[in-house]
Amino acid sequence: MELYLAMDVKCGKVVWGCGGNREKYESIEKHSFVRSPIPEKVLEEIKPKRIYVADLDAIEKRGKNDLKFLKLVKKAIVDRGFTCREEVVEFQKEIKEIIGVEGIKTGIKTEIDGKKVLPVLGSETYDLRKVLDGTFVSLDFKGRFLCDLELKEAVELLNTYELEGVIVLDMSSVGKERVNYKLVSYVLSLSSNPVYAAGGIRGMDDLEKLEEMGVKGAILATAVHKKRIPLKLIR
Repeated sequence: MELYLAMDVKCGKVVWGCGGNREKYESIEKHSFVRSPIPEKVLEEIKPKRIYVADLDAIEKRGKNDLKFLKLVKKAIVDRGFTCREEVVEFQKEIKEIIGVEGIKTGIKTEIDGKKVLPVLGSETYDLRKVLDGTFVSLDFKGRFLCDLELKEAVELLNTYELEGVIVLDMSSVGKERVNYKLVSYVLSLSSNPVYAAGGIRGMDDLEKLEEMGVKGAILATAVHKKRIPLKLIR
């Protein structure tokens, strides 16, 4: 199963997410063994192979964070609050400048020197009727499904696209250490695209259960920062 270290970035710092209440997110070093909230420093200490980045400032339309730290990982998927295809294309151009001018561009993917960076189109901000093949799509929940479609309708619509993955993100579970298994199971029963679970993963028991359910990957932070899984699994 693919594991991604979740990094919520706000005002240039990695923050600790809890329950989706973004205004209350605290600097990550207050809840982790890492000594600095600067993204580069966090990556140097944890050394993850893959990361999921939520640019909270971009999602909430307060500007964008510098993503130069993406050079330090093998694969990254990034939610920048995309609202349209044009923003995704601009993001690709920015990533190519960050990682290097020479490279291979395949569809919506940006792959350079073996590094991959893919956009995450979140239902909180992006119209799921206009998603793009080759991307990740995040089904965002916070007490309810953050979308103008019903969940079943949304998943069936996404089945008409060839996606890298569908992320089930229950923000109310983030940092709360409880996986919404019922929600993940429901999406799995409907989706023809690979499903990824995010939010509330406590440790190895959750990872093993999710893998048994058929989830392709998991996005986690608290379990890593509290050392509840061996760091070698994320590296």
